[in-house]
Amino acid sequence: MKSIFVGLYYILFSHLPSSFFPMGRSFNSMRIMCLRRFAKIGTGCKIQSGVYVGKGENIEIGNYCQVNENVQLSNVRLGNYVMIAPGVTILGRMHQHSDTTIPMVLQGEIDTAQTIIEDDVWIGTNAIIMPGLTIQKGCIIAAGAVVTKNCQSYGIYGGVPATLLKIRK
Repeated sequence: MKSIFVGLYYILFSHLPSSFFPMGRSFNSMRIMCLRRFAKIGTGCKIQSGVYVGKGENIEIGNYCQVNENVQLSNVRLGNYVMIAPGVTILGRMHQHSDTTIPMVLQGEIDTAQTIIEDDVWIGTNAIIMPGLTIQKGCIIAAGAVVTKNCQSYGIYGGVPATLLKIRK
């Protein structure tokens, strides 16, 4: 049954217009109704068009989260009040690459620990979050940042790789 809703989501619901279009609230409700069949999603969320959630394995979205267009989520738990701008990628797996005698594409993938995005976090456009990290409460991740290490509470991070720019007051 779960695979039917995964298919429906990718064939139909993920392509419905975003919530700011006319009838957008209805489209958002339909998208979330379908997603809840294979992922955990809290109340008051906005999930825009083109959001990729894999097969929903290990996807948890807290209350009042905003996930914008063309975001990719994999093996992640979002807290409450998380804002994710368009084009963000949160990775959930890595390719195996340890054996140099076998092409990397044939070595398979490594499952990693779940990425944790705590409450009240804002992730800017086109940021990339590497797998298995924790972004603590109140962080801001700048547009285009590549996060390769855990982020401390209320930190503002930017750059490639992302570094702490300052602490929010």
